[in-house]
Amino acid sequence: MLMKIFKFILLAGFVLLIIIQFFPSGIPGNKPEDEKSIAKSSLVTGPVLEQLKKSCFDCHSDQVRLPWYAKVAPSSWLLSNHINGGRENLNFSQWEDYSKREKIGLLQKIKDEVESGNMPLKSYLLIHRDAKLSPENILSLSKWTEEATAKIME
Repeated sequence: MLMKIFKFILLAGFVLLIIIQFFPSGIPGNKPEDEKSIAKSSLVTGPVLEQLKKSCFDCHSDQVRLPWYAKVAPSSWLLSNHINGGRENLNFSQWEDYSKREKIGLLQKIKDEVESGNMPLKSYLLIHRDAKLSPENILSLSKWTEEATAKIME
């Protein structure tokens, strides 16, 4: 009797997993990088830009490297939530749409989040180990935010 219940639960779980694949995730599509992107500005170049692309762009830009599990519910729903939330807070692809005041505030927030260890998210780092920030990366990003803020204020 217990084995029949276990088999039924297993089969029901499998059927449910199949059914939820038909519900869209809402993962936003990628857009080509344009002139509004921080990557096209003179504000950031070289190793800092590469670190931003590796550690931040998947959630905070329109250029997202989607992993295989982005097509499988329920993980696709979680990814969609992270990407949409990330873009709402900061979208490097829309950098030039921000006012000077907003850019300065965002740079301060980047510095705070990186120095506190809140970004990149721990859940992101589980899969993307290369996105983990070393103490040198943190120092370099922090220094960049200060220099970029000074440039913007000129």
